[in-house]
Amino acid sequence: MNGGIVAIVPIRSLTGGKTRLAGALTSEARAALTRRMLVGVVAAALASEAVTVVAVISPDPEALALAGQLGRAVVAVEQDAHAPGLNAAIATGVRFARERGAAAVLVLFGDLPLLAGDDVRNMLRRDAPVVLAPDRHGTGTNALLLRLGRTADDGRSFGFHFGPDSYAHHVAEAHGLGLEVATALSAGTALDLDTPEDLRLIGDGGWGMGDGVLAGGRQVGDPLGGIDRHER
Repeated sequence: MNGGIVAIVPIRSLTGGKTRLAGALTSEARAALTRRMLVGVVAAALASEAVTVVAVISPDPEALALAGQLGRAVVAVEQDAHAPGLNAAIATGVRFARERGAAAVLVLFGDLPLLAGDDVRNMLRRDAPVVLAPDRHGTGTNALLLRLGRTADDGRSFGFHFGPDSYAHHVAEAHGLGLEVATALSAGTALDLDTPEDLRLIGDGGWGMGDGVLAGGRQVGDPLGGIDRHER
């Protein structure tokens, strides 16, 4: 796979997550939503027609089994139990990509319900060694493109800092290595679904993009699509 782009999609578990949505969704609905969003993110990466392989990184057997059902271009990669956590999962994905001669890695989170192929292409069209897609608040990082081979050590020195204020941390990391950073803004990468407010904003179409119409002419819709809600 020399020269291709590997998308890395880390996911801790298909169940038990999205606890901040507990006031709006039952545990069963949260699990169904997590599955639906993961499948959608993988589909969007492949729909870009620029991503060669999608690596789903997880310690969860159920998530890995689901990834194995999503086609030949999707690879389930088990995360080492002795190296837990989000940044460790991403490091696992980068090693997977580098071993296969990838030219770049694209980190995408599995909770981007509006992501489409156009959003992925919006990141890839930028030529900078590091491309960041911030969240709607401008503080977090919802997607990150790292081109390998742009530094003497093939990008091995780049450290991932996903967590609070990760956008600023990633900019500082890149600049510390002398790497140019580009920022990619699009509807699909800006909104990660974590809170009841995120659900409301998606449903209302009023989450700061102006007219409620997404990139590429897509209309804001309901990511639950029939999943039962409950209110407390």
